[in-house]
Amino acid sequence: MFSGLTGWHLIILSVVFFIPFLLAAISIARHRTASGLEKAVWVLVILAFPLLGPLLWFVIGRRGGRESPRPTP
Repeated sequence: MFSGLTGWHLIILSVVFFIPFLLAAISIARHRTASGLEKAVWVLVILAFPLLGPLLWFVIGRRGGRESPRPTP
């Protein structure tokens, strides 16, 4: 299937897979409100699903701890 790929093709494919994974992993590590278990589960998700996992993190995962209750006046 990938036997005809040359150097540039492999570089582009690795960037397409590696950069979203790296950005998602950094974002998960820096997420302040997620517990250690939540972070571990998200890392497993991005490892198990290399294209879908980072997309899921940026769409639904980051929202999980961002919303805080509004202070009452």
